[in-house]
Amino acid sequence: MDQAVTIKAKLLNIDDQTTHAFIKTMTAYRDACNFVSQYVFDHDFEFRFSQLNQALYHDLRDLFGLKRIGYQKCCCPL
Repeated sequence: MDQAVTIKAKLLNIDDQTTHAFIKTMTAYRDACNFVSQYVFDHDFEFRFSQLNQALYHDLRDLFGLKRIGYQKCCCPL
């Protein structure tokens, strides 16, 4: 089952550097969420945060450059 979520945001009065940083951050977050989803599908739908944390913490921080809050948002909605 495929699910798509669309978020529309209007960013006003920002320069090109800020725009690029925002796009980079959102792309990393999206890719990290997909990584977590794939892990869950591949490992019998284990949803407990503590087990996801132990298995994925370093990968998400290293591969996607997420700070702690971005990492938690990728894992918590599951």
